[in-house]
Amino acid sequence: MEKIKVVGLNSVRYPAGIFTIIVALVLITPLCGYLFDCGCTWPWAGLDSHCNSHKPSAVHWCPWCVSTIGGTASVGLAVLIGFLLSVKPSGSGYDMRDFAWAGIQQKASALEFIQRTVVGLIGFTFAAAITAWLSGYLQGYPYFVFIGDWPL
Repeated sequence: MEKIKVVGLNSVRYPAGIFTIIVALVLITPLCGYLFDCGCTWPWAGLDSHCNSHKPSAVHWCPWCVSTIGGTASVGLAVLIGFLLSVKPSGSGYDMRDFAWAGIQQKASALEFIQRTVVGLIGFTFAAAITAWLSGYLQGYPYFVFIGDWPL
């Protein structure tokens, strides 16, 4: 008896996308603390309770934590980009990952899950860094990890 393969249905795509979202949401506050040096940390170590946005005496407040619109838009866009990269159909032809894997037709489910999650998390990290830079620059925050002090 032949196995019937349903074209277009991939059992690994959406679990990888959901896992990417979960990991991205866990990583966002330590990433915030790293990018802005604001005090945000891991969820089990206090989350944003050490952030400078909770200190009235702070001269500058974290752009993601103090601005609901800026923080939500930045983080939401970064998470969305990570999710879309991890659930993107293989062979759709719009990134280098497809070109690099073009000769491989059959992948093991575990390898594909890991590959999709890693690609999604890399996309999330780059998008978060870009949107964080933009958010900090527009709000006049004086520090960003790759720049140090803004050249204002």
